[in-house]
Amino acid sequence: MDDLRRMVIFYHVVEAQSFAGAARQLGIARSAVSRHISLLEHSVGARLLNRTTRSLSLTEVGKTYYQSCARIVNEAQLATQRVSQLQDEPCGTLKVAGPVSIGSQRIVGPLITDFMARYPALNVELSLDDRVVDMVEEGIDVSIRIGWLPDSNLVARKLADAPRYLCASPGYVERHGKPETPAQLAEHEWIVFTLLPAPLHITLRKNAREYRIQLNSRVRTNSVIAVRSFLLEGAGITALPNFQVEDDIQAGRLVRILADYDCGSAGIYAVYQDRHYQQARVRLFVEFMARVLKRYV
Repeated sequence: MDDLRRMVIFYHVVEAQSFAGAARQLGIARSAVSRHISLLEHSVGARLLNRTTRSLSLTEVGKTYYQSCARIVNEAQLATQRVSQLQDEPCGTLKVAGPVSIGSQRIVGPLITDFMARYPALNVELSLDDRVVDMVEEGIDVSIRIGWLPDSNLVARKLADAPRYLCASPGYVERHGKPETPAQLAEHEWIVFTLLPAPLHITLRKNAREYRIQLNSRVRTNSVIAVRSFLLEGAGITALPNFQVEDDIQAGRLVRILADYDCGSAGIYAVYQDRHYQQARVRLFVEFMARVLKRYV
């Protein structure tokens, strides 16, 4: 039984790439982790880790041993999760990531609050960042992403489509005029969101015709929050998902441009890791979001 416990500790050391990281995850002292690894190496009769002052790496024996340890730990986790799934009562902590914009538009907050009310044994940790996070590196269970998705080994499920609206501030329209045709957009200042795959192009559609416009810009940012701020300050025209601008349009802070043209939609996706099993809390959260998010967009 001691060796079984030490196999779990060894697994966490490899996953954390440090004794200190494993100690934090397990809630024990770093010295205890080091002692257990030494005892485990003595028990199996081989060095499992190459240690330096700055890094750890697996020996050839350690790589083979780690694979067995990982299977044991994963099977133990799977057994616990199967019980949770049978009870349909997720527990533990669900780590969710998403862009700052979706967190600031009264969408994710209410939905997560509603979800937690249904499952009182569940905790949620929400991280908001406009960059595309490394879900494996940062331990994220589900990432909510908007718009274009880069290729990856992750699973992406579309939750909803949010129509995009072309908008400008009343002040900008007063100073520069209001475009009446797609071609006139090329004569105006465009606020660029740099994380888009083609930030200086837009495609509009009307009556089965398509208009692809090359845009001009003096202001560019990788933050959707900053795009909206520039928009409200009259720095130019841009296209944003409806849920990010509808309140401003209704309040008169923004006006729609070329409203009778379709400028596409932003897909809202739940992205999660492709595993041979799916944790109950991940499965239930994705299903819940797919069911209720359409009310908000």
